[in-house]
Amino acid sequence: MSQTYTKILFFILTGIILISCNATKYVPDEEYLLKKTRILVNEKKADAKLYSYIVQQPNTSFLIPFSLYFYNLGNPEYPKDLNEWAEKYPKKYDLYKRWFSLKQTKNIFGFYKGINNWFLTSGQPPVIYNEIKTKRTVNSFKKYFFNQGFFEVKVGFDEEIIKEKEKEITYKITTNSQYYIDTIVPQISSPVLDSIYKQNIDKTYLKHGTPFVFDLFENEQNRLTHLFRDSGVFHFSSDYIGYWSDSTHIDKYKKIILKIPNRRVVKGDSVYLEPFEIIKIKDVNVYTDFGMASLDEQQNVSEVYEGITYYAPDKMEYSPKYLSDAIFIKPGSNYSDLSKKLTISHLRRLQNFKTSIKIDYIDNKDGTVSVNIYLIRLKKYAITTNFDARTSNIKPFGILGKFSFLDKNLFKGAEILELSFQGSFFNTYDDKFFNAWEVLINSSLTIPRIFFPVNTDRIIPKKMSPQTMINLSSGIQKNIGLDRQTLTTGLSYSWRTSEKVGHKFDPYNLQYIENKNIENYFFIYNSEYEKLNITHENIKGEPLEKNNEVILDYMNEVMDPSNDYKHLHPDEYDVVSDVNERYNILIEDIVVPVISYSLNYSTKENLNDQDFYFFTGRVVSSGTLTTLLATKNNKEGKKVFFGLPIAQYIKTEFEFKKYWDMKHENILVFRTFLGAIIPFGNSDNIPFSRSYNAGGSNDIRAWRTFDLGPGGEINALEYNVGSFKMVTNLEYRFKVFDQIYSALFVDVGNIWDITNSNLVTEAGKFTGLRSLKNSAIGSGFGIRYNFGFLVFRFDIGFKTYEPYLIDQNKWLTNYNFGNAVYNIGINYPF
Repeated sequence: MSQTYTKILFFILTGIILISCNATKYVPDEEYLLKKTRILVNEKKADAKLYSYIVQQPNTSFLIPFSLYFYNLGNPEYPKDLNEWAEKYPKKYDLYKRWFSLKQTKNIFGFYKGINNWFLTSGQPPVIYNEIKTKRTVNSFKKYFFNQGFFEVKVGFDEEIIKEKEKEITYKITTNSQYYIDTIVPQISSPVLDSIYKQNIDKTYLKHGTPFVFDLFENEQNRLTHLFRDSGVFHFSSDYIGYWSDSTHIDKYKKIILKIPNRRVVKGDSVYLEPFEIIKIKDVNVYTDFGMASLDEQQNVSEVYEGITYYAPDKMEYSPKYLSDAIFIKPGSNYSDLSKKLTISHLRRLQNFKTSIKIDYIDNKDGTVSVNIYLIRLKKYAITTNFDARTSNIKPFGILGKFSFLDKNLFKGAEILELSFQGSFFNTYDDKFFNAWEVLINSSLTIPRIFFPVNTDRIIPKKMSPQTMINLSSGIQKNIGLDRQTLTTGLSYSWRTSEKVGHKFDPYNLQYIENKNIENYFFIYNSEYEKLNITHENIKGEPLEKNNEVILDYMNEVMDPSNDYKHLHPDEYDVVSDVNERYNILIEDIVVPVISYSLNYSTKENLNDQDFYFFTGRVVSSGTLTTLLATKNNKEGKKVFFGLPIAQYIKTEFEFKKYWDMKHENILVFRTFLGAIIPFGNSDNIPFSRSYNAGGSNDIRAWRTFDLGPGGEINALEYNVGSFKMVTNLEYRFKVFDQIYSALFVDVGNIWDITNSNLVTEAGKFTGLRSLKNSAIGSGFGIRYNFGFLVFRFDIGFKTYEPYLIDQNKWLTNYNFGNAVYNIGINYPF
């Protein structure tokens, strides 16, 4: 039935598209729709980046111009009011008047008009070819190539009518020869600037033999401006830098003269020149609560620390000792743009002040400058609430609510205390209404510095934005899985060695895991009961009662060496042995003490940057130090901590993401993830909560979470996990119209076992590159709606390659809507 509805919906949507498929429906007579633009550079296809210089672009399109067709479903000449509608459609108007009242007829017209306007505003009107804009594009290309050193560039265009009312424009560019830089001759009047320039000449962008690209001159201008100002030359600006060029006797090479005159000083009606000098900071004043009060009232309370004077209108809410960690402008130091930038960024990271931080520099008569820093405090206390709806294999459907309390200046050092309470209510599979729940209580303290007994400034200086986070949380579940209870405490340090590189080190993270409802195991893992039931029927000739005590007694009976089931019923014994081992792994209460380090590298420059890459690597060690300190062993010979066995394993993870900006809000995204876990020492197996799983809305979307793997195993388990994971995703995102976007994607990967577990067959083990043949492939498409503050996502994943199929073709056997997986998510998957 669901497949029938899907097909009906598909044909309806197809019909709507076909109705509007006349692309020139609203193109006026003797006008042309701009169907396509092409660029040829020296008779070859141009790079994609050149298309951004075209002034008039065709309608946005992916395969077909969806946004144009959507616009064409409307009518730009639709009547503006009821009277005009009645004149244009008299029969329809009379019919409605006979059936409905005048008020109802007005409402019907308003409804039709609203639908029509929605099509027009959500879609994109046809782009009508404009020759003036084409000529502007020609000038744009001339300017671009001239700035690249092609001073003799020729640009033209051809028009071609490819269909009635449709045109294609081809821009033809002949670059001719490129010019190069010969020698650089500096003419710098101020001795201070000349000295700084010569000391840093090796970093120049303008070198002999470099193409004469105008961007290089701008880069050099910016480099010198930052260099001089960061060296203390406060009054310098980029306006003082000028370039002159002369052709030399060597063809296509130009000599560059760099001129920087002395500083222009205006006093009254007089203007004179004087050499630039290095300027020092005389004093620094920080107004910690610069609100509505007057400047005099801001100075009621003052305190001096390390030469910096801190002011407050009432009482000093912040400790100057700790606030000074975020201030890099120091009395007696040279002026520096970098110090100003660091001060603003570090004060913002404290999350205690509004982002509109103001810093004023005031010239003094003695040639120094005074600095005033104005901060506007945020409210000390804040309460936030969040609500969400979630679904997964373990939690079929649920409503989540989160309540948080924030104290943004706990110990007067901009420390942030967060206390949160998170509650979830779920439906379980027995059709009872919200009979399951989960509660998580969390407390965290974020300290904007390294909190450690020994001073770490030499290793991690303040400019690296160090942070310390201490957290304690507890979670309780009821009627969810085995009703797991957790207690977690941890300490972590984070810092940034540059704008691109971030580090995080967790020297201590301890989690206690206890399963409170192990009696529910064979109801949750029904497939395990079914395996035992078959062996019970084979041995005893009758079904196994689905009762926890009866099942455990049966397993103990089979595993008891005195009963010799291993020889009497070897096949059944092996099955029961596997189920028993898996049962002991999954119900085990355990302590997981973790030490971890992660490295992040990102080339993303700002929130709007869509052309960058991101890499993260993480190494985790569990139980390494704790087992050395533990002295007691349990009856199995394993070391315990507070009576619980200690999980011991090593985990490594790597993730790489690359984004390509394909222009016109089209983005291509590539992601790959690789992770491995190996138990050792005190552990023979990996804790279930730390194992890898495959599938889900952010993974391989053609399978649900836990449904896939390991490897090529035909696995009937409810929750499949592995110790090795490799996933690669490729997604093309494009705009359809208005705030609606779409995507085409391919997901490849799986989980495998690398621990040589006897619970996994050879098909589920990773033994080398040949095991990659058991990678699953899913493909599909998605619809996303951008609300601005979040993106709602609906993806449909189709099983394209199923490595576990034996008697059927692994390719496209279940590639249909009936076997597809429908994923709902918030924001993008990666």
